[in-house]
Amino acid sequence: MKKILYGTAYSFKEIKNSKIFYSFLIFALILISGSYFVSQTSFINQGRIMVDFSIFAISIFNIFIGIFIGASVVYDDIEKKSVFLTITRPLKRTEYLIGRFLGLASAIIFSTIIMMLIFYAVLLIMHKFIVPVGYSAGNVKDKFIFYSLPQPLIIQALFIIMESIFIAAAALLFSLITSKALASIFAILVFFIGNISGRMNDLIMPVKKIINGKIVIVHQANHILAAIVHFIYTVLPNFSIFNISSEAAYKVNISAGAIFYRIIYGLSYTVLLFIISSLIFAGKDIS
Repeated sequence: MKKILYGTAYSFKEIKNSKIFYSFLIFALILISGSYFVSQTSFINQGRIMVDFSIFAISIFNIFIGIFIGASVVYDDIEKKSVFLTITRPLKRTEYLIGRFLGLASAIIFSTIIMMLIFYAVLLIMHKFIVPVGYSAGNVKDKFIFYSLPQPLIIQALFIIMESIFIAAAALLFSLITSKALASIFAILVFFIGNISGRMNDLIMPVKKIINGKIVIVHQANHILAAIVHFIYTVLPNFSIFNISSEAAYKVNISAGAIFYRIIYGLSYTVLLFIISSLIFAGKDIS
């Protein structure tokens, strides 16, 4: 366990100090801060625009961090032969991989916290979409009020972390069977398809109408196309379930059941991808 924790700490420090990590983080922070000025140019609900813009920035840049660093964190070690310095010690390949992946996950959590803090600061400045929380010591004069993010925004941050770690596991898996560039492309494709698979599945559903009191199918997609889309929808992860930006923008609280389902869904896929990665890495010739 100590070896894994050491590997996690080392990987987190290495990733945190990398140029690509800071490039994505700084660019995201610029967008979040800039969203304040974008919202000021609109006559619509400024807070809602600020929330939509910032959630998009935090989500997309965390995804980029997960994809590009996930595709290189082990691949670069193998290419530079620095992996030999690690696994020649009394450290199993699985322990090395766990440490690397947990370090990457820690970096994603760290970046999300930093971006959410900046987001929170901007909301405080705008005095929008923040919830007053009071504490009283028994005297009205002693009442202390601070402001918190609403529940859906906090849950959205949790889902962004889950989604980013999820796609990082996919990028790591692809990097063990192909090149770093192709691993990044494949991970992007998985993310893209995973976001539209639900809508594609809805589009191929038969269109029904009630005619003369009977339900009649008036349009039906090609059976082969429908089977392919349904297969993709069933096998590939559905990333759209992690996007609750609409609920966050309208301050609609998310039920505990929905939160639990999404967490279990994300963890299950992530663990499955990591197990496959471990099996591939265990039998991989890195000489």
